[in-house]
Amino acid sequence: MSGVAKRAGRADRTRAALINAGRRLFCERPVNAVTIDDIVQAAAVAKGSFYNHFADRDALVRAISAEIRAGIEAAVDRANAGVTDPARRVARAVCVYLRRVIDDPERAGVLVRIHSGHTSLSGPLNQGLVEDIAKGLADGRFRLATVESGVLYVLGVTQIALIRLAQEPSLPLGVSLSQQMCALMLRGLGAPDTEAEAIAAQAADEIVRRGAFSEAASPDQETSH
Repeated sequence: MSGVAKRAGRADRTRAALINAGRRLFCERPVNAVTIDDIVQAAAVAKGSFYNHFADRDALVRAISAEIRAGIEAAVDRANAGVTDPARRVARAVCVYLRRVIDDPERAGVLVRIHSGHTSLSGPLNQGLVEDIAKGLADGRFRLATVESGVLYVLGVTQIALIRLAQEPSLPLGVSLSQQMCALMLRGLGAPDTEAEAIAAQAADEIVRRGAFSEAASPDQETSH
């Protein structure tokens, strides 16, 4: 192995150690309560190494948040493959997020604490939701004033449900909560009550209770599931 390759390998390991340490710490404490000294100590790397990879703590926060959400969104894509109804797609996506609390409490704990960029309509990780809400409005499936109001509503319901389930990450609560919150959300978007209940029940059973589509949802879990 060349010297360049060895240095690149060390750099990759250092970056991974910083991300792993930051993720553990941000799961346990509010972001503002975690210092760069805390992070490098937990990662067992020199403080100067931190700045070779991240400009500041916020840059690390963004990297960790993007990594977690990208993994979950990949699972959402699998769960919604072949599903065209926007109401079903939105409910199934929320259930994927809630199932992640059961499968990976640490990453879910970080999502509970970190909200940076989550509400941006132009953010790449929100594009699927934006498209589903827009399609629901265009098809008359949803009754909302704007796409933005629908996106913010879904994100808000999901975040509150994540917070509650993270407090007690049990499968029975996850199934019950996902069914109730998804039904509430779909009714709020404009779906008829009976249909909202049916869609929510199916998504909660398949995705949360049975854990469909939860595998390979995060980069360092892909080889272990």
